[in-house]
Amino acid sequence: MNRPRLPIDRVFTMSGFGTVVTGTLSDGHLSVGDEVEILPGGLTGRIRGLQMHKRKEERAVPGSRTAVNISGVDTEQIRRGNVLAHPGQYQAVRRIDARFRALKEISKPLAHGDEVKFFAGASETIASLRLLGAEELGAGEEGWIQLELRDPLVAVRGDRYILRRPSPSETLGGGVVVDHQPKGRHKRSDADVLKSLESLAQGSPADILLEAATALQIAPIKEMAAKSRLESAAAESALQELIGNGQLVMLEEGESGANSEALAISLPHWNNLKERILQLVESHHKQYPLRRGIPREELKSKLKLTPKVFNAALSFLAVHRSILDQRGAVSKPGHEIRFNGGEQVKVQALRRKFESNPYSTPSVKECQAEAGDEVVNALIELGELVAVSPEVIFRKTDYDEMVNRVNGSIQQRGQITLAEVRDMFGTTRKYAQALLEHLDGIGMTMRNGDARTLRK
Repeated sequence: MNRPRLPIDRVFTMSGFGTVVTGTLSDGHLSVGDEVEILPGGLTGRIRGLQMHKRKEERAVPGSRTAVNISGVDTEQIRRGNVLAHPGQYQAVRRIDARFRALKEISKPLAHGDEVKFFAGASETIASLRLLGAEELGAGEEGWIQLELRDPLVAVRGDRYILRRPSPSETLGGGVVVDHQPKGRHKRSDADVLKSLESLAQGSPADILLEAATALQIAPIKEMAAKSRLESAAAESALQELIGNGQLVMLEEGESGANSEALAISLPHWNNLKERILQLVESHHKQYPLRRGIPREELKSKLKLTPKVFNAALSFLAVHRSILDQRGAVSKPGHEIRFNGGEQVKVQALRRKFESNPYSTPSVKECQAEAGDEVVNALIELGELVAVSPEVIFRKTDYDEMVNRVNGSIQQRGQITLAEVRDMFGTTRKYAQALLEHLDGIGMTMRNGDARTLRK
């Protein structure tokens, strides 16, 4: 995984070349012609030339002192402590979790809330110190800290750093960044937070990747591997181990390698999300037993998921037959619309009215007044009734007959008028017009003057 990072310690201009930056390259290689990004800030340029140990090279390798000639960026736009990288591979952070060891010679213990100077790579900024699991750290003691950085900078898991007291100036100690993208401000005495940090610091590659996946919750595998900071081979092995033992759930099919864009989720987060989805579906069934299921958009809104994650989660559940996802509604397998005794009486009364006058039926409002909104909607869901307009509704059998007769008449005569439809079914203009406008809407017919013809 080539993710080069050059902490910039010098910036200058060379006559005939332009902007030059220097630093010690880590985590990948740079090549002449590469597009690069200066962080923080996001300035972009292109590598015109490279030098290692004062020799021109086409490619710079990790660990080397490197000078980079950049086009498209002025020296005034860059300062010491910035980082040069490939675009989109890193982002500046303002909060990090770290392991810290205090020097034995410090003049007084570190306290929660102390202001300190943070040094990493070539960068330097003021930070607010948050002690985790302790009230103070004395000389020679070690513990977990969270740093709130005044200025954004690029730091990643495994980076070493130093803390100094601003005034009076004193070196306090240092340590290693364990998480460069914590989800938020930790509760200082939360045992789960401390356990997670221990796992990140000491765990196996699988433990480290799982912690990265847990922090991201739902993300492409590629992002999880990048956050873990594992080498490619270790990330690949850890990924297959987690998928194999079920600790990482693949929500999307496709390649499951460390560079895959397929969405994955840690098992605990998946269990929580799955439970939330099933509870919302179940709750909707209880509240609206005469509806087919909860509308997809309503479910997505309640879950507050992105469309990509929402679609992947529902697809996964549908494939594993935990839900049915059909015609814009989500339901439990086996859910059926069933009328109770009182509702069945209303349905029978409504059916008799449709049977007695199939082409001049009760209006939608009359049906709702007779049987209730939920019963009418259920009959539409079940396909027994078809609403052709907000006011006009037919039985499905009568609707099919009317459509077939209108279609047949147009095929024989080339067209049909509203008056002819009215007379064909012995109904009124209201019903004939509603039917024809409905047929226009579904693409069967088109209006041509006062007549309708079939769409080609």
